[in-house]
Amino acid sequence: MRLFYQRSILVIMIVMGAVSVGHAHRFYAAFTQIELRENTQTIEVVHRLFTHDVEDLLRAELGNSSGLTNAEITPILKGFVEKDFAIFDSQGNRLPLIWIAMEYNIDDVLIYQEAALPGKPAELTIINRLFMALFEDQRNTVNVAWKGKIRTRIFNKDNDQQKISFNKAD
Repeated sequence: MRLFYQRSILVIMIVMGAVSVGHAHRFYAAFTQIELRENTQTIEVVHRLFTHDVEDLLRAELGNSSGLTNAEITPILKGFVEKDFAIFDSQGNRLPLIWIAMEYNIDDVLIYQEAALPGKPAELTIINRLFMALFEDQRNTVNVAWKGKIRTRIFNKDNDQQKISFNKAD
């Protein structure tokens, strides 16, 4: 009898777990990796966006986004990233990011950008508003790597512009 109750409880827990997964809250996040490369004098930027968020963006922009080709998607995403993501040097000059490529995968979309490295960057200011106009709970993580040090910042609607310094511990 005890085994019967244990199995019943286990079955109930599994069913409740499956139901809760079906109603799980979707989180809104994007990830950006910035590598400052002294040897090539470049800043390499890789944005990892979730495909379902990109599809929501395309539907918001176009209405129906089914059947679009990469050639049709690329200019939309390029304009979106250029509008909502920027890097500024320590003098406040916006660094011109060059669109390198985009990979559209089942789970994520990778966007590659590059800029010239401004001398020895003591400080950068980053603006990251990716998807913030679309999703209230959007959180964007940015990792900046320079000479073996990594600085991480989390961006949201209330904090979409942040400084990163490499001269001091922050």
